[in-house]
Amino acid sequence: MEKTNLKITRFNSGPLGGDQEIGAMIAKNEMDLVFFFRDPLTAQPHEPDITALLRLCDVYSIPLATNMGTAELLVQGLMRGDLNWRMIVHEKEKKNKGE
Repeated sequence: MEKTNLKITRFNSGPLGGDQEIGAMIAKNEMDLVFFFRDPLTAQPHEPDITALLRLCDVYSIPLATNMGTAELLVQGLMRGDLNWRMIVHEKEKKNKGE
């Protein structure tokens, strides 16, 4: 984490509500990127919650990595500035709200 200089927030595990914590932040536009790793070969008891989280990422256009390959690409994209469009969107929303 230190090597990336990224602000990292850790959440509870999924069965303890971690995916719901992430979803709440997405809905409040407080999340710009999600790394959500899980074992794809094991059935998850909270699969409906995971599906809801994936849906929220799609609805709010939040880049999502569920594996190391995608995570690496997103980190490289961050370093290149490929995800700066999120900041532009945030600024427009603030102006529209009169902040």
